Amino acid sequence: MLAVLWRVGLVASVLLVAVGGYGLWTAGRGLQSESVRVAGVPVEMVHGTDAPARGPAVVVAHGYAGSGRLMRPFADTLARRGYVVALPDLAGHAANPRPYTDIADAVRDLESVVRYVRGLPDVDPDRVALLGHSMGASAVVRAGAADQRIAATVAISLGDDEAAALRPGPRNLLLIRGGLEPAGMAAVADRALANTDHGSQLAVPFVEHVSVLFADTTHRRAARWIDDAVSHRPALAAVEAHRRVAAGGLLLLGSVLLVAAVVVGSRRGVPVTPPGPPLPSGRTQLIWLAGGVAVSPVVGLVLGVAGALVLPAVVTGYLVGYFLGAGVALAVAALVVRGRSALVPQWTVHAVGLAVAGCAAVVVPVQLGLTTMLAHGAVRWGMVTLLALATAVLLAGAHAVVRLPWAVAVLAVVGLPLPVAAVVNLAPGFLVVVTPLIAGLFAVYLVLAAMARRAGWPAWCAIPAGALVVAWPVAATLPLT
Repeated sequence: MLAVLWRVGLVASVLLVAVGGYGLWTAGRGLQSESVRVAGVPVEMVHGTDAPARGPAVVVAHGYAGSGRLMRPFADTLARRGYVVALPDLAGHAANPRPYTDIADAVRDLESVVRYVRGLPDVDPDRVALLGHSMGASAVVRAGAADQRIAATVAISLGDDEAAALRPGPRNLLLIRGGLEPAGMAAVADRALANTDHGSQLAVPFVEHVSVLFADTTHRRAARWIDDAVSHRPALAAVEAHRRVAAGGLLLLGSVLLVAAVVVGSRRGVPVTPPGPPLPSGRTQLIWLAGGVAVSPVVGLVLGVAGALVLPAVVTGYLVGYFLGAGVALAVAALVVRGRSALVPQWTVHAVGLAVAGCAAVVVPVQLGLTTMLAHGAVRWGMVTLLALATAVLLAGAHAVVRLPWAVAVLAVVGLPLPVAAVVNLAPGFLVVVTPLIAGLFAVYLVLAAMARRAGWPAWCAIPAGALVVAWPVAATLPLT
């Protein structure tokens, strides 16, 4: 029966990879794109093959920890409707090496891209619009207010009171928010609409801060609003909201399942290795281990603050310190209770292969279907390395304390204080948003670790894979500050 299930899982994973890969291959069909640099800002320019000679254009601004690639679905929609679309990587994000200090950096980059787009021979300079999300929404509202030649501005998930209060506000302002986003955004929208000559707002039901980007309603309303503002009547009323993201999601799911299926299939002829230390039976030992688990987040919080102050990326630096501090606290507890044997790693040759395959199974689909995963520049590669090492220490500490599946509870205890600390200003506020992403990456690691255990490999073999699976996506996407 298990052999049958394994074959079914293997076939299903291959099909998911094939369907997702085909979806990504065809997502940009009929469009042309090129990469340029504008005043040091990396920009992807996208347009259709039948765009008008001097037509309208849209500059699209991503949010905090986003990238131009994350906003590519808007280019898929708008370029098919006849627009020239510019997707910049704003300061501190993706391929842009300049640090992000405040919103003025993003506005400055955005204004440079607008000037470049207006100078293109196939763009009418009086029919340029702006669209932005979150931090990008703040940037486009500020840029649109400062430059009244901007024909229309679409701000998605605007939470910036200062930008909303600008007088006069942007012309033809559309504000979109997710129905599941904080209620305070409605008040911000009302304030912004009071300062513009013509505006409207829309709450898209059943979506939150991220999924609002990929809702058909968001794309349809934004495209129609810009069409009306620039007097454009597209030959094709395209809406390509979630096609690319859905294909990337299928590829991601299939890739992770494929790696897991291959790991399980490698069990044949391999002796089963003990999965790790059991729970101790002595009361004193249990108290020490429980105390170590309870104290580990406190140590993490202290070192997290230090990491945020010392390292060149505030959020990533905080996570480096937090994971390192929590992992060391867990390791000390395991050392006291179990002795040196608890911290002696058990490796096999499978660890390298699992690390490479597991990381690729996450990074490649996300790069192709969602956002930029390439670590541009020595600083960002350094942050990936530091966070990977800190994550490895955390995972090693959890495994030294207790075996799977109890290690899941240990990691949950360590991770749960992160969003709470962010809410009470003991950690960067953006951790409230990014914690679900981190939890999802740890979940991928736990799947790989469980499959490795099923294959009879030592528990330590999954740690390099987990370190890369968690660290690479996080450190490659969070901004340099």
